[in-house]
Amino acid sequence: MKKGRCLAAFLAAAMMVMTAGCSGSSQEATKAAAQAGSGNEAQAGDSAAGDVKWPKNVEIIVPASAGGDTDFNARLFAQLLSEKLPANFVVSNVNGNGGATGTRQVKDAEADGSSVLFYHSAFVVNQLCGATDYGFDSYNFACIAGQNAGNVVTVNSSLGISSLQELYDYTQAHPGELKMAAQTGATSYAVAMQMKQAGFDVNIVDAGSASDRLAALLGGHVDIILAAYGSIKDYVSEGDLVPLAMDGKEDLTAEGVDLKAMQNLDYDICLPFYYFFAFPAGTDDALVDQFNAAVKDIVENNTEYQDQIFSTYYQKPTYFERQEGLDQYQEVYDLLENVDFSA
Repeated sequence: MKKGRCLAAFLAAAMMVMTAGCSGSSQEATKAAAQAGSGNEAQAGDSAAGDVKWPKNVEIIVPASAGGDTDFNARLFAQLLSEKLPANFVVSNVNGNGGATGTRQVKDAEADGSSVLFYHSAFVVNQLCGATDYGFDSYNFACIAGQNAGNVVTVNSSLGISSLQELYDYTQAHPGELKMAAQTGATSYAVAMQMKQAGFDVNIVDAGSASDRLAALLGGHVDIILAAYGSIKDYVSEGDLVPLAMDGKEDLTAEGVDLKAMQNLDYDICLPFYYFFAFPAGTDDALVDQFNAAVKDIVENNTEYQDQIFSTYYQKPTYFERQEGLDQYQEVYDLLENVDFSA
């Protein structure tokens, strides 16, 4: 096995307002567009920010089911943004097609500030596996507002496996026997395909959302899932589930938790997991700048926010504005280009 490396993040994106018909542009075009530059942040008291006209309500579209980590982050931001900006932020869960239904809804929405997308690295997977034909250049990208610690390769304790190496050895000795749950077009699917390419001989099955996959594992319908540690920790404490390794960039070390990243266990498997905000293309840059200033202040200075994301999902505060955020996604894009989604 090759020494794991994690290249990082996707850039199918432009920082300047683009017209809505840019779907399916080439990688070269999106790279060139992203190099065009980014807007400067407007602080809340600046004249540019003061001139912004906000709609009464802003709908945060989350292309994921309610109750998971993405939904949790979005609802926490909605509450805090409503306190900082002259608009009421509400979350709508628009799931379907691995997230593509929700991302398309925002792409096609009015560019008046009333809709904003909150999603994560699955946006890149959607494009590369053909679920969507558009990238970040179809939006006014705002910022990366968070980073998940990563998902955990998790098995049922009844399997008798306690390490990633044991799982690898078992799948080599019993090819195709174990079922690994994923959601087609989502991050779980991308990591499952990386594991398969690295020699884990598993049978990948589409088992729906994160909550559906957890239920399937607990019910004995599948043998392996990827899950946020916060969603499995109670089952781990009770001895029902066994966490093996992380799929993100770093090890997860906290009180009672010590899980290595797969890339640090000499497997060439990694998927950085960033949460981002993006408005429809054509949305006023001044509005996006003011929005970014509010998000940055929450992430960097709100201790209540910081405590909640760590205690619930072991997240550390993370913020990258506009071009910096797209640079992070370029690494994700480069990494996933090497994954054969047709296998």
